[in-house]
Amino acid sequence: MPQGVDTYIPFPRRVSPDAGRATAGHLVWPSSFGLLRGPDAVQCHARGAYPELAGRFHPSATGADLGLGVDQQSWFFLFDDAFDGSMGQDRERAKKLVHAVAEVLEAPSPLPPTRAAPPLALADLWERSCEGMSASWQARAAANWHAYLAGHVTEAANRSGGAGPSSTGHVTLRRDTCGVPPILDLAERLGHFEIAERAYRSSLVTTLRHLAAEVVTLDNEIISLEKEEALGDNNLVLIIEREEHCSRTESIALICDMIRARTERFLALERQLPQLCDSLGLDEAERASQRRYQDDALRTVMRGAHDWQQHCSRYAS
Repeated sequence: MPQGVDTYIPFPRRVSPDAGRATAGHLVWPSSFGLLRGPDAVQCHARGAYPELAGRFHPSATGADLGLGVDQQSWFFLFDDAFDGSMGQDRERAKKLVHAVAEVLEAPSPLPPTRAAPPLALADLWERSCEGMSASWQARAAANWHAYLAGHVTEAANRSGGAGPSSTGHVTLRRDTCGVPPILDLAERLGHFEIAERAYRSSLVTTLRHLAAEVVTLDNEIISLEKEEALGDNNLVLIIEREEHCSRTESIALICDMIRARTERFLALERQLPQLCDSLGLDEAERASQRRYQDDALRTVMRGAHDWQQHCSRYAS
């Protein structure tokens, strides 16, 4: 993967003190649902260092809370792997799988035992994620999962369609399929807090969420370049090369500029949050939840993804 890229992610490095313990048993959950079949799959998943990633996303989480975060990461990457082959180029097959998985977000528990591994595993993940969370949180979290899943169908259609998306369309689509919105939702569950719904729906916090997801997406486009080029997948570096008729080095530099612009805007908008809290009449508990959402969700998802990607085996050439 590209080395020595100057990416501007100006947030502190943090990781859960319980990440090492979580690593010891993180293969049990995906194996129990049949997501890992055979020793090669187990070894490959173990090399992904997904407990470390969850520990960086959720640095204040420990114990069962962090374990739930690890299981979410395992599910994300194993589901994503299903689209590396022919599934990822077949819109109808992708749509069938996505529909089966999406059903569990609305279905009563428990599900019939005849369900395939991805839906059954997500059903368990979703049930644990909803514990203690309000109906409004569950509704928006389900909507974010649906957007994430639907994006995989769109990506399959783009791969099979030939022309592929524009750079702008690609970033917008990856903002959903990178998985950031469900990760941000889970940060509330693992932190045992909820951001006030009127703050979550505000244009300011919505923009901050979009910026955070785009920073993660843009950074990943650089890191995953060689892997996706080898698979014939759409990647922003390659799309910009075609659109701008520029070299690979120039394309990567342009993406770095896009990351810097977004992080600088994020920092500027953060300074408006006290005024937002005043305008919405948030009480002290709601203000504390807003601060936690900034520190233990939005900031950590950007920094955590960047730090993990620098050395994980998933994107090695």
